Amino acid sequence: MTLDLQSNVKFRVVVSALILFWLAAVGCGSARVVPESSRVDENLFRLNRSARIAYDNGQHEQAANLYRRALARAYLRDDRQAVVDAQYNLAVCLLELRSYDKALERVHQAQNELGRGDQSISADILLLEAAILFRTGKPDKAWQISDQILSLSARLPVTVESKTHFLRGLIADQRGDVGQLGREIDALAESDKPGRRADRKELIGRQAMAEGNWEAAIGAFDLTAKLRRENLDYGKMAQSLALAADACQQAGQPLAAAKRYFGAGRSAVQQGNHQDAIKWLNSAVQLAGQGGDEPLKQEVRAFLKSMPTP
Repeated sequence: MTLDLQSNVKFRVVVSALILFWLAAVGCGSARVVPESSRVDENLFRLNRSARIAYDNGQHEQAANLYRRALARAYLRDDRQAVVDAQYNLAVCLLELRSYDKALERVHQAQNELGRGDQSISADILLLEAAILFRTGKPDKAWQISDQILSLSARLPVTVESKTHFLRGLIADQRGDVGQLGREIDALAESDKPGRRADRKELIGRQAMAEGNWEAAIGAFDLTAKLRRENLDYGKMAQSLALAADACQQAGQPLAAAKRYFGAGRSAVQQGNHQDAIKWLNSAVQLAGQGGDEPLKQEVRAFLKSMPTP
């Protein structure tokens, strides 16, 4: 059960604004002098831009290192907003790297920074904290924070609101509360955005699993995987394939499950997620054997043997 902060909750780096300023400063051949007060710290800009590119390419360790350097630059500038942005972005990277304690520490540091400036904690930071708590086995605390987010007087950004309901759906599913899961699905509005559509479809698949409707679950998870792929969200795509495989297994379709576990495992290897990859590939071997597909069984075994050492 995961929560994607990258594609649905924007990174706090104000890259677009900086790009617009940079274009204004150099564009159209104008000889106009840019006011001294409008200058941008180009080192900080480059670090943030490089870090975001690395993150988008799935290079989370590299992105984390670049955001650490951005944080050091923000300290140099004594720039509170830049410090908060860097702490937030670094926490997202650490979450992806499963360094949950370190990620939570960065979130708390960002919150402390805001407190020292008498600034309120924004909804996206609260959501990140809730996501980390959920991943560390503290669903009740995550739920409390989600209540806090939804009770904020300020209008929530659509991405934050939808991700909050998705998180609540995951918590409800973990608790076995099918009624609450249905309410969170209803709260997730239909969207033409692949990421939001995928979130809703995943919860629908989980609801079908809870109700023992295996065929509906398979269809929902297969579509979720397709949407995650369209959104270039390969980590969540692999997890959706594994969910579909589980539904196939529950439906008594071992060969269909094996094929999906094989796809999930191969993708996970390329992402450096060896823990899940080995688990899914071993399941594929076992289920391919049950399904009587010896060539698939041997191919998965060969793939397992060829895996690079983590």
